[in-house]
Order: sequence, then structure tokens, then C-alpha cells
Amino acid sequence: MTLPINKSAYDIIYSTGRKIETEQFLFACRGSFNSSITDNILFLTEGNLLKLDSPKVAKKVYYLMVEGLQNITRHQYHDDSGSPFDGALFIINRREQAYSITYGNWVSAAVKEDLEENLAAIVSKDVVELKEYYMEILNNSGFSSKGGAGLGLVDMARKSSGKLSFEFAPVNDGFFYYLNLNIAIEKDDYDEEAASAYIHDAIKLHHDMLACDAQIIFKGLLHESNVNHLSNQIDSTLNDSPETRGMSSVMTELLRNVAKHAYSRLNHLGKPGVFMLQKIAEGFAMYSGNFISDGKQELVERSLNSINSLSTDQLNDIIEKKHASDSSSEGTGLMRLRKISGHEIGYEIKEYDNDTPYFILKIELN
Repeated sequence: MTLPINKSAYDIIYSTGRKIETEQFLFACRGSFNSSITDNILFLTEGNLLKLDSPKVAKKVYYLMVEGLQNITRHQYHDDSGSPFDGALFIINRREQAYSITYGNWVSAAVKEDLEENLAAIVSKDVVELKEYYMEILNNSGFSSKGGAGLGLVDMARKSSGKLSFEFAPVNDGFFYYLNLNIAIEKDDYDEEAASAYIHDAIKLHHDMLACDAQIIFKGLLHESNVNHLSNQIDSTLNDSPETRGMSSVMTELLRNVAKHAYSRLNHLGKPGVFMLQKIAEGFAMYSGNFISDGKQELVERSLNSINSLSTDQLNDIIEKKHASDSSSEGTGLMRLRKISGHEIGYEIKEYDNDTPYFILKIELN
């Protein structure tokens, strides 16, 4: 696998955020998975599923997520040398026609050969043949030490829309294995040929994440409940070590700012926004992205430049006076972020043709 030239994190946030109307929900996570992380992914996704689609669609997506997350947690690659392919990959994206779910992990050449054979057999069968194949494995093949003899893959194929898609990318004397499946939102509108290309979009996103060492990307309609679940996800991903403890509180402040101030072009509850967690040499960086009303660019820039110019003593003085006054601490969120991080707040306002301005914030944490 050849990684692309390092793509700007700002560009990833912008390209992801601009597609909110056609891709209303996205969650991508790479790294080591455990039960706490998968539970938070399921909680976070379930809330968005039920707000966007029918309980029937939500149930199908949820079931396939549980099966797939258990599978990658069981088979994920462990490497203590700092390999970017340590752990596994999970991506769920609500497209216009379907939910696209992609799982990935590194495998050896021997495992790849067996997997490829099993997957080719599954993909070659129609619905009736898949049911017969499932019963055949269940009754005759027994179980391996790491689960059913292909039973989980067959069951996922039976419950998904259309055929499974898979690819193996050569990397580190082995292969990175991608498995993609889809769940139609409206069965009559589902185009299997178009959906077969979703795996390539997921692979591209994975490449972009690798290129800038992004750990988590979330896109959706932000409100109190999913901000809290994202906060829990950060804590679980970082294992709440002494070096990273409290990062979720910074993220919560960042996303509450989006949930409160973002410009919404959608007729849904919540504000459309993007969040990304990136590993950098000195620690971590957190990004948020959201639309702002046209004409507010100058005001936003002036406010941030003013906050960035303040010393620590000045920040403390303003925040304390706000808390002490009867007017509450309204408007101090970004000041608190500036104070906690110890760095200037990074930002960009991207404007594309006649599109609504897109505002991106960056908070660095050592």
C-alpha cells in the first residue's frame, strides 16, 4: 500500500463536511479495539440511526455492526513497533441509498489466501444458496478457536443488501484486508452497481487518515447526547492515561461550540458538524468543522485573533470576571480552550464558489 502525500487535516475536514446533505452520518476509527470502544461506537451510532431512519433499517445496521466489530476485535493486528496498521479499522457512512460499513485489519499472506477463498465462495452465491451454505457450515464444519468456520461472514452476507465487496492491499510483508457491506435505506431505490464502489471511497478515507495520522473522524448532526458519546469514545480510545486524561472535556467544549453556533442548512434536530482527532509529534490535535452564515467571516476571524492575542493572565482575568458576574460565563468557551491547550487556536475559513463558508477550528494538546 503506497500512502499519498500528506494531505492537510483542514482539507480532510472540509471535504468531509461539505458532503453533509448526501452523507449525513460518518464515523471512522482506526487503532486498537476493545469492548469499551466498541460499546461506545454502538451507542453513538444507534442514536444517529434512530434519528435518521426507520427502526427496521436501524436494527439491520446495528446487527451487522455488532457482528463486524466483534470480528475485527477478535482478529485485529497487534504490533508494538508503532506500525500505522496496528489494531483495525471501522468506517460507517450513511450514503444517499444505503449505509456503507467497512471493516479492515492487517493479515498475513497465508490468512489472505484462506480469506480470499471463503469470500469468493460467499460472493458467488445467491440468497437461497447462501442460506443453504450457512446451514451446511453450521451443521458440518464445527467451530475454530476464534469463532465459526466462516459462519459470521456468511451471516453478514445474508443480512446485507447486495454482494459483499473486499480488497487486499499489499503492505508490510502482508496485506491490509478491507471488507465492505451495505444496507439499503429504501430497497426499491438501491443501486447495487453504484454501491459496489463504496469500498473504494472507504479505502481512500483510510489512506487520508493514515497520511495525517487521524485516529477518529465523526460527521453528523450534533446535539447533547452524541457529544457525550463522542467524549466517552475519546476517553476509551486513549485509555484515559495520565498523559491524555481530560482530553474528552476539551473535545466536549469544542463540539458544544459547534452544536450551539453552527449554521444549519438541514431540516433536522442538531447542527451539522465534523470532528477529528489527530496524533501529532507533540501529542494530539482536535479539529471541528461547521458551516457559518455568509457575512460572518470577518467577525469570526476578529474574535479568534483577539483571543489568540491574550496572555494567560488576561485569559484568566476575563474568565474569572465572567463567572463572577451575573451575566454567566456566556462566550468564554473558546477562551477556555485557548487557556487549556496553551497554544493559539488554529483556524481556517474555506469558501468554495457560492457555497456557504466553512469554518474549521484546531486545538493542540501536548
